[in-house]
Amino acid sequence: MRLRQVCLVARELEPAVESLVALLDTEICYRDPGIAFFGLENALMPLGTDFLEVVAPIQPETAASRHLERRGEGGYMLLLQCEDGKRAREHALGQGARAVWQHDEKGIYATHFHPRSVPGAILSLDSMEPGADEPELRWDWAGPDWRTHLRPNGIRGLAGARIEASEPEPVADRWSAVLGLPRDSGPEPRIALDNGALDFGESSSADALFPEFRIIHADPEAVLGRAETLGLEIDGSRVAVAGVRIDLQPPMQN
Repeated sequence: MRLRQVCLVARELEPAVESLVALLDTEICYRDPGIAFFGLENALMPLGTDFLEVVAPIQPETAASRHLERRGEGGYMLLLQCEDGKRAREHALGQGARAVWQHDEKGIYATHFHPRSVPGAILSLDSMEPGADEPELRWDWAGPDWRTHLRPNGIRGLAGARIEASEPEPVADRWSAVLGLPRDSGPEPRIALDNGALDFGESSSADALFPEFRIIHADPEAVLGRAETLGLEIDGSRVAVAGVRIDLQPPMQN
């Protein structure tokens, strides 16, 4: 499984997007009119061939507005791309995960799971039948022409996310069971993905949260320099922006 997209929730869309675009030197590749069905507006930005999305409510009494009231702005969804979304869905349901949305159309099998059944974030398990052009990169949620918005900004892609909870061990076990992936035992639990890992840490919050994700970047210092100019909080390799921490890591040396 690959972490293909992370989604943040904001009270107002444009200020959050403007901060992220300025920090990461990226651009908007798509605004999906279809998510008005959920009472939301959004914007997506490419991170290499992975994606960062920000959503904001445009009407009251949505899942996103309730999230904002309870937890505030920040991490909201984790979208994992897998080989067979239908089989992944059936496995997750068999583990007691609760599906809140399904999409089976045009070679796509996608399912959203309620965070009460997979604590910390809305989990989406998605597969897409290969397209004719660069089949392994098909990702319809990013719009029809996301490749034209790629730019030489040093971003290589996503490399994982962090879930925090008052008791991280059982939360990690839950994600491991739902995903059908083993968890590593160490100082902190970890579930390996094709492009990184899901890490689980301790938090004083009553709710499990998704406060951080990781990006591989060819020049992390350049991003940290922009963060300083923008007046953002910096802690080592991490920058706080739009309610989350972005951990900037250089590519691994062969």
